[in-house]
Amino acid sequence: LFAGSHEAAQRAAMIYSFMASCKEHQINPYQWLKDTLDRIPDTKLSELHTLIPSPQWEPMEQNT
Repeated sequence: LFAGSHEAAQRAAMIYSFMASCKEHQINPYQWLKDTLDRIPDTKLSELHTLIPSPQWEPMEQNT
């Protein structure tokens, strides 16, 4: 796999790991990523671990 640089390869590996975790826990990767990107601005640094795909993950309520 060619990523262009060591840093890019590390970022790609992180994304692949998140997607594999979603698959393992039967979470829709697109839904998880969209939800996580929506939550990041309001998440405290000490609570970022709650955004990792896990069996306890549930999407945020949508206010439409």
